[in-house]
Amino acid sequence: MKSFSLKETQKALPKRTESAYKNMGGKTLIIAGSPQMPGAAILSATAASRVGAGYVYLLKTSPYFISKNFPDFLICEKKSLKKSLALFQSVAIGPGLGKSLTAQNLLKTLLLSQKPNVVLDADALNILAQLKNIQLPKSWILTPHEGELARLLKKKAVEIHENRLKYILLAQKKFGCHILLKGKQTLIANDDGIIQIQTGNKTLAKAGTGDVLTGMIAGFLAQGLSPLKAACLSATLHGKIADEWIENIDYLGLMASDLLTEIPRIMKNLRASQKP
Repeated sequence: MKSFSLKETQKALPKRTESAYKNMGGKTLIIAGSPQMPGAAILSATAASRVGAGYVYLLKTSPYFISKNFPDFLICEKKSLKKSLALFQSVAIGPGLGKSLTAQNLLKTLLLSQKPNVVLDADALNILAQLKNIQLPKSWILTPHEGELARLLKKKAVEIHENRLKYILLAQKKFGCHILLKGKQTLIANDDGIIQIQTGNKTLAKAGTGDVLTGMIAGFLAQGLSPLKAACLSATLHGKIADEWIENIDYLGLMASDLLTEIPRIMKNLRASQKP
């Protein structure tokens, strides 16, 4: 099992020339949110933008969360999703989406398209767990916590907790893509093995932090990072914010939205600490 070093983290950070323009940041589509959980879509979309995605689109699954209060994001109409998929370098689906028939059909649309660079989280994982004999494109990334991985593998959560290495390998073999198992010492598995993330702590045990991670991964994918680098870089930055938070502020106080404001700072500090 390998780790993702500080040097690798710094090297993976996307770079822009002085003449760069927004298309160089790529386009990502966020399929998230529901009447009960509208904030999930905004957390994911904001995170994608904060890590550098040039364009961030929200899928208009219903009109409830489309608001002038979020002018940074563009809208993709649900009826044009199939035609629009080719426009995006990455897609994230699941945070706060619910398990409605609409949500199920959206995931099935992605499955049929075999669109590369798709991140599945939260309810997208719960819907996937209900499907049979699914082999996913290698570039897809699943981001379960232990309970979600248990549902994907038809196991009990306590089994996953007691042997995380065993079950992340089983999940990777079952689905054929990248698996990011959240929790203490996050693990990321693909065909080449497992990487253990060295950052992160209990401050991240708060609703919405996973939505931020999902958006970060999608944002890095949009900029051309490989699925493995996008997952490792996002998880490392996400955890490093938590590690620095706990140095000065009580661990119970972190909110998911705090991560969003800290992303640019942590990236700048890592760039600044690179040796010439």
